[in-house]
Amino acid sequence: MTISAVVHTYNEERNLPDCLASLAFCDEIVVVDNESTDRTVELARAAGARVAVFSGRHGYPEPARVFGLAQLTQDWVLIVDADERVTPELRDELRRLDSDPGACDGYWVPIRNYHFGRWLRHGGLYPDLHLRFFRRGKGGYPEVGLHRGVAVDGPQGNLTGDLLHFSYRNLAHYFGKFNAYTDAEAERIVAQGRRPGGYDLLLKPWHRWLKAYVFKAGFRDGLAGFLFHAFSAAYVFASELKAWETFSARGEKLPVLATLFSRGRGRRQGEVSQ
Repeated sequence: MTISAVVHTYNEERNLPDCLASLAFCDEIVVVDNESTDRTVELARAAGARVAVFSGRHGYPEPARVFGLAQLTQDWVLIVDADERVTPELRDELRRLDSDPGACDGYWVPIRNYHFGRWLRHGGLYPDLHLRFFRRGKGGYPEVGLHRGVAVDGPQGNLTGDLLHFSYRNLAHYFGKFNAYTDAEAERIVAQGRRPGGYDLLLKPWHRWLKAYVFKAGFRDGLAGFLFHAFSAAYVFASELKAWETFSARGEKLPVLATLFSRGRGRRQGEVSQ
């Protein structure tokens, strides 16, 4: 088995050295750089990685990853972000697949998320499984956009070794991503033609918070858990509100309060008609 690792970067000089060090076992490392203005490219080349420059929208990983997949040459693909680290356990597990005649075509990897300095074990955040390892030519991105996932054509399995994710250094870093990501999510909502109603703006954020923080025990992660889940609810609200704003700017007046329970009524009507 030979492994290609692909890493998307945009101004990641702080994170990239540790990420690449954890990938030293790979046969090929391709850094897809989104026109960084810091020392990211310099550090990538110094570590022995091959750099491919992607000129698309800054900070959006999936289009860059699609570009990166075309640059790879080895048998297997490992997708890693610059703020992630491969643990020794995951490294050894990937190596053992080389001698497994029954190896699947793709594998889901558990991600251990660290937010505001703490590993969030609760609130549905662990194990946070993502399809990150697959045979080259068997996997790809059928839908390109922010946080769209890989699809693999063939048998799939689960790995047990963790991928560590250190996503936010501080509040300023979080809110820098918050604005860009909610913009992208709002664009996706608008592209789907889904007009936000009262449920989406008023109840959906609270539902997100209650489900994760209360019912899935996110409160057990202390202040870091409270901040993450509160901001996750705010993320939903901001995304829906930005989409609502776009439709309103087009002259489409959306009756927010009148559509508060429209989804529930629609489901009941559909059930009766059947």
